[in-house]
Amino acid sequence: MDREIKIGRSVEGSNTILVPATFKRVSRNHASIHWHDGVATIEDNGSSNGTFVNGQRITRANLTEYDTVWLGGTGIDEYCYQLDLRRIFASFPNTAPTLKVNPVQNINPAQNITPVQEIRNNTQRTDYTREFASVKQAYIDYHAGMSKLSKKANTRMQLPRVLLSLIPAALGVVIMIISTDMTMRIVAMSAGSVLSGLIGVLTMGKSSSNKEKMAEDVLDLQLKYQKLYRCPKCGKEFNLDLHWKKLEAEGKCPYGCGARYV
Repeated sequence: MDREIKIGRSVEGSNTILVPATFKRVSRNHASIHWHDGVATIEDNGSSNGTFVNGQRITRANLTEYDTVWLGGTGIDEYCYQLDLRRIFASFPNTAPTLKVNPVQNINPAQNITPVQEIRNNTQRTDYTREFASVKQAYIDYHAGMSKLSKKANTRMQLPRVLLSLIPAALGVVIMIISTDMTMRIVAMSAGSVLSGLIGVLTMGKSSSNKEKMAEDVLDLQLKYQKLYRCPKCGKEFNLDLHWKKLEAEGKCPYGCGARYV
């Protein structure tokens, strides 16, 4: 049975995935997934921001449920949308697409192999090099997001304090220029010092609020990418501080599931 699923922010019908309007990078009719003779493919419908499979922008590509697909980017911000391929594949009729990707070798064609046996044989798959590309991209996007948050937080905390501190300094300079009275100058300098201290106290509360906002943003980012930075076979999560190059250098899953990444 052939099947097509349309995906976008304005698609209509029963075989559709309607992406919420908040995901602004996704086009109105962004992509389509086609199911034919047990093989799934995804096709980009000329979207503005692209369709990405395992970190690579595509026009058309074959899919398995273990691939990672982002619409509108690679997940670097909240306006991209990630497809839940396992749920999509579960809706396809009769057969599991991933069983066709790695056919069982050295099996007598005359044997009557049950679906359960095929699934068990499929668990012997070890080469996850293609899927590891999306794991690598998740690490890159996470740390890019962390860098952006850090710069934003520094600007948010430092800029108001710098601007406010200029007010008493400027006031003192003006009074010293227009007044020749030494007493007035001393008073101006004292007032500037008092205002600087008062501003420091007033901005402490704002600084605390900014730190809380930064902590929330960091947590949101960690929760988002922790789901992606994991072994594509066993699903166990990697530490987001563990560089993908170390995993690639090791060449296999550190949890011993048998997955190889090179």
